[in-house]
Amino acid sequence: MRIGTNGRQVSALEHFFCSKCGIYTHHQRRSNPNQYGVNVACLSGLSPFDFEDVVVYDGANHPADAYFSKPRVAGHLKFITEPAEKLIDIPEPDSLGG
Repeated sequence: MRIGTNGRQVSALEHFFCSKCGIYTHHQRRSNPNQYGVNVACLSGLSPFDFEDVVVYDGANHPADAYFSKPRVAGHLKFITEPAEKLIDIPEPDSLGG
């Protein structure tokens, strides 16, 4: 994987992308420039589905800008496993005409 930037910067911080496939890989956090946010889908052995609950913020109100307005929770991402029979209607084998 070759890493590149999007060429656009907010302050002195950058977002990094794979220059081959374009996936977002990581960024320097604006709320704490000593930390980096990482796309866990890019990490071997880890998946976004490994987390029970992921809070999603609205994206319009950054935590560092809290003096203007508080970041709003837009929702939650949750991975819930269900048997396939509950997700789609699977016909019985004898009803397939065979």
